[in-house]
Amino acid sequence: MPNHYHLLVRVLSSEFSEAMRSFGQAYTQAINRRFDRSGTLFESRFQAIHVDREADLMHLSRYIHLNPVEAGLVELPEAWEYSSYREYTGLRDGTLPDIEQILCEFATRSAYARFVESGIAGADELIRHLVID
Repeated sequence: MPNHYHLLVRVLSSEFSEAMRSFGQAYTQAINRRFDRSGTLFESRFQAIHVDREADLMHLSRYIHLNPVEAGLVELPEAWEYSSYREYTGLRDGTLPDIEQILCEFATRSAYARFVESGIAGADELIRHLVID
């Protein structure tokens, strides 16, 4: 996304927020040096939401993969080159460490793609409580 990004991660450390702060600072500095610019890159600071229900996890994954479609940047989720959607659906080999936690809920990668694409019609109300606006 031009002004933000989404990460769906399993947190194994209480130091995750500090790690994200450091990552954000280092990334911003690298981009600013590379493009001879200054200032922030994103509209707001890092924000996190705890997901503790498996069903919420599936819908949140769909929400993230549909975000560029809902924003009008592409017509289909596989067209957004910066997304992991193509790894999830087998359209591209990737290096994501643990997509099986999501994919194990679906019989095939095509079933996951159908699940994601079934949400194209509009915002997913099932996870509205998890979305930061």
